[in-house]
Amino acid sequence: MKLEVDVADAADSRKDLTIEVAADEVAAEFEKTYDAYARYAKVPGFRPGHVPRGVVKQRFRKDVKDEVLKELLPHALEHVIIDRKLHIVGSPQISDVSLDEGGPLRFKASVEVIPDFELRDYKGLKATKRVRRVTEEEVDRVLAEWRERAAQLVPVEDRAAEAGDHVSANLVGKYVEPAGEEEDLKADDVEVELGGEGVQPEFNEHLTGVRPGEAREFRVAYPADFSSRGLAGKTLDFTATVTAVRRRELPELDDDFAQEFGENQTLAELRGRIRADLERAAETQAEAGLRDALMEQLLGAYDFPLPQTLIEQQADELLRDFAYRLMRSQLPPDALQGINWEERRDEARRRAERDVRSALLVDRIAAAEGISVTEESVEAEIARVAEAVREPLEAVRARLTKEGGLTSIENRLRFQQALDAVVRDAEITTEELTEELTEELIEEEPAGDQQTPSAPPATPPAE
Repeated sequence: MKLEVDVADAADSRKDLTIEVAADEVAAEFEKTYDAYARYAKVPGFRPGHVPRGVVKQRFRKDVKDEVLKELLPHALEHVIIDRKLHIVGSPQISDVSLDEGGPLRFKASVEVIPDFELRDYKGLKATKRVRRVTEEEVDRVLAEWRERAAQLVPVEDRAAEAGDHVSANLVGKYVEPAGEEEDLKADDVEVELGGEGVQPEFNEHLTGVRPGEAREFRVAYPADFSSRGLAGKTLDFTATVTAVRRRELPELDDDFAQEFGENQTLAELRGRIRADLERAAETQAEAGLRDALMEQLLGAYDFPLPQTLIEQQADELLRDFAYRLMRSQLPPDALQGINWEERRDEARRRAERDVRSALLVDRIAAAEGISVTEESVEAEIARVAEAVREPLEAVRARLTKEGGLTSIENRLRFQQALDAVVRDAEITTEELTEELTEELIEEEPAGDQQTPSAPPATPPAE
């Protein structure tokens, strides 16, 4: 195709293309299109295939022009993109289209492109891997949490209810304010943990000292910001008929307790398993911190412009992930209403800029290292996902294929393997974190969510 092309750098990572298709190329396309119309057009008074060229031009001139433009413009644009080796993202913006029969086709196209930058030395970086030391106190805390979760409620028979007990009662509440506007509130087997979080003080006061079968009457004035809208700002007179008083009984920390958790035979074995899990978590955390530190060093040497299309796509993905986590958290509606989505969008966009820059940079490193993701590694990752979500392998593969998730997996694996190469060639020292040093690092940690993207945005492969 005969083309005249002018490429100008615009703002950021955008290029403005001015393209002209030679007049003889345009004339040939017009003739080809007229021939097609002459063969297949239905015109009253003429047999198909025998419509004179003059009639075809008279009746179908605009349609033919539209067809020529539809054929030539994308073909010419594709030619320029390939010839000039432009890695574009998003959709080109077309303007100033000029096409007349007998003349050339002229148009302008504004495109966003993957920035071209010089890959600097990424080998021999220096970093410290800080591994948190697991203490016996941490093991004790985990055991205490498991013991709390295994606690059982047992009836209290030799005393009255006291702080920490669970009192079950049938409640009848009469609205005092507003008077006469509400029906009586009735609820059976309401369980109240005396002194528990969120329990109204009046319940703690009047149900302390009760025994099963007793009834207590008391008034509760709910604050205007009470979590339940139906009770917020209202006053009720309650009659509470106690049906049960129970206390939490913790199991003994012994071998029998240990045998309730997996294939442990003794408490010592359970403690060893907990320690091993904590040490694996500490190692994973340390490895993530190391990679994040190396990524920060890499990014500090680059300041190339970023395609806004990729930033917005990644910001959208981050917001979708945030919304999905909210749905799974089952937060009350009141909590969701307090979310400032404009601030969340700005935060997601800032995070997306780092993600996109990281993805582009690591993609270049992957190309330099000759890294390619094998089908076997993708299959292994799909199997891992299937096991994690407890779904059949074929069902997970089919869903990922339909939703384009396989490309995301390939990008993530390529990213991880390229960063593996950076870690492998780095000069790494290991430091064991004491509890005091850990607290200092937490205080020094910068605000915001600064993480290496585990699933970077999709980018065209480097040549």
